[in-house]
Amino acid sequence: MRFFILDERQVWHGPAIQAARRRGYLARRIFAGEESRGPGIGFIRPHADPGRLPQNRLDFQVMAERLTMIQDAAQVEVYENKSEQVRRWGSWMPETWRFTDSAKALAFAATVSLPIVSKADVGASSRNVWVFTDRVKLMEHVRTLFGPGIEVNHCSGGARSRQRGFVLLQRFIPHQVTWRVNAIGRARAIFKRYCYPDKPVAQTGNVEPVMALDAETESLLAYADAFFEAAGTRWCAIDILRDGDDWKLLETSLAWPWPSPGECNRAPLLRSEQGRVWGEVWDAMFDEIEAGAW
Repeated sequence: MRFFILDERQVWHGPAIQAARRRGYLARRIFAGEESRGPGIGFIRPHADPGRLPQNRLDFQVMAERLTMIQDAAQVEVYENKSEQVRRWGSWMPETWRFTDSAKALAFAATVSLPIVSKADVGASSRNVWVFTDRVKLMEHVRTLFGPGIEVNHCSGGARSRQRGFVLLQRFIPHQVTWRVNAIGRARAIFKRYCYPDKPVAQTGNVEPVMALDAETESLLAYADAFFEAAGTRWCAIDILRDGDDWKLLETSLAWPWPSPGECNRAPLLRSEQGRVWGEVWDAMFDEIEAGAW
């Protein structure tokens, strides 16, 4: 079996290749625009740099012609594109509004209930996310987006671009915990991040592992499973908030924080037949492949 990994972010290929070679795979890293020969397994970690991401989407298409890809095409297409995520999966999210007309955006901002969240299309770790409790500042923000725009951070090697000509607004859900559920084939890992209860903020990421399921996390997992099935994805991370008795999707991601901080590597991979933990995510991936999850 062959395994090819295109890792534009310089972090994941080493452990992935080591795990593949331990199993006797012929494994190597490839680079943007470089051919991979099938049959075999392909994995791509796209770059967040706006100058390189389009090439990576083309790379995925070429790889998918020859290889069984870990990621699905949809997740690569929506990576670093929150507007497209809303278009595809907005029914799973808090109420979200996207305006490309400044007059309509300003009229909406003048009456919408606060707090409200504004997001750029790009950015991870809650960069380029603004929570407004002051209507004057919200109106100024909208005018700026339809004027000179706002410089945004792509969270990758200092890459930056400018958000301009649209605004993406979303209902703010008060919360103290942001949940993340990761899918690796049929396996799952759950993490949570504690937020600041004294002020509206937004932050996600793998921070504290969920070591055992209870009624709340069982409900969370059922919601996540339903989304993964609806989206047709087997390798994905989703950020979720509790909304009363319901759950709401915030966004999807292909670029999980791995290796993860603190105790995260001890998080159990639920449904893993081998009893894997998060620190063995690459071996778990190959377990799933060999068991037919792909």
